[in-house]
Amino acid sequence: MKPAAWLLICAGFILSASSITDEECRYESKPPYRSFILEGYSEPSARHYFDTAPIDNWEGIWLMTENGMRVSIERFKDVRFSEIFTHRIVKLDTIVQSETPVGTVVGYLSRGVAANTCFVWLYKHKLTGSILFKPERFSARLTTDLNGIIFSGNRAKNLEDLFDPRSGFVKIYPKQISDETENRDIRYL
Repeated sequence: MKPAAWLLICAGFILSASSITDEECRYESKPPYRSFILEGYSEPSARHYFDTAPIDNWEGIWLMTENGMRVSIERFKDVRFSEIFTHRIVKLDTIVQSETPVGTVVGYLSRGVAANTCFVWLYKHKLTGSILFKPERFSARLTTDLNGIIFSGNRAKNLEDLFDPRSGFVKIYPKQISDETENRDIRYL
């Protein structure tokens, strides 16, 4: 066999082995290098989950203020992920970045150091087509009214980045109701 053919066979084996390894590995401190696509995911299914499940303050449908993309933030469990990863961020919008399909996991949340804080991992780079890769970690916190996510202490956007870490998210659904409203639920002690 010629050396060039042997080299091509070895390169193909290495590339296929690396993709298998990526899908079979455990993510302890960083999320996967490439994004996943959740087949059949839709905004109505996300809304149904938020209407029927006991959700936390991070969960809901959010608007990314910089680019106008709607995303769903929801808790998830996956044996491949460490327990530090608590939520995933899934694309819901078909208009913004239309080559990236609905159901693409665009990021993850991992535990923060204080209450109402977390680290947000976002895929900031796009390969050809719909593949997002190379997630980066940002510090974030919920606003006091629980209807916004603010990113703090993060560096400025590079030209090739998909997301500006200095912008934030605004909750679209379900909106948090302030404790100061008159129509509060009565709590029995």
